[in-house]
Amino acid sequence: MTTSDLHKRPSLSVRLAIGLALVLSLGLSLTWGQGALAQANTPADRSADDSEASKDQLIRELVNLTDATQLEAVFSRQFIDRVANAVAFVQPNLDPATMTAIREETGAVVRERIESGDALYSVLYPVYEKHFNIFELNQLVSFYESPLGQKLVRVSPQLLTESLSLGREWGLSLVPEIIDRVQSRLAD
Repeated sequence: MTTSDLHKRPSLSVRLAIGLALVLSLGLSLTWGQGALAQANTPADRSADDSEASKDQLIRELVNLTDATQLEAVFSRQFIDRVANAVAFVQPNLDPATMTAIREETGAVVRERIESGDALYSVLYPVYEKHFNIFELNQLVSFYESPLGQKLVRVSPQLLTESLSLGREWGLSLVPEIIDRVQSRLAD
């Protein structure tokens, strides 16, 4: 890809593929996300109900205590992968340079949006709100404020990495048995 190629506007098919990929990757979460943003960005509307205001405050604190930066990175990678996979599905013959540009620009947009505000909180609020009551949120905050809770936050990336690696090894160990069973079944 030459320098002049970088300044060319992507073809209509590439632009349509990116647009369709974004729609596919967002799916129904767009509607959910708007509800989450509207709900999360209106704490004043809930101020009449102290328990909801307390819940909001506890969820904010919980998100902060559980290493929001680490979670944002995971969400970002997953979103970028979904967009890239959707574009590749819709436009399988795109050249590698275009796919790299799509991944990089998607990553840049996601980073900018996260850095500009409470993106992670807005996404997590409805999840925590749905699954935990105020009593449970208080317990979670207390736990994550404790030395053990902070250790869990620090070692979580290693736990996840090691668990995924061991899970992959376990899954691969099943391949010979799966192949034998499939061959036996097809032979019948």
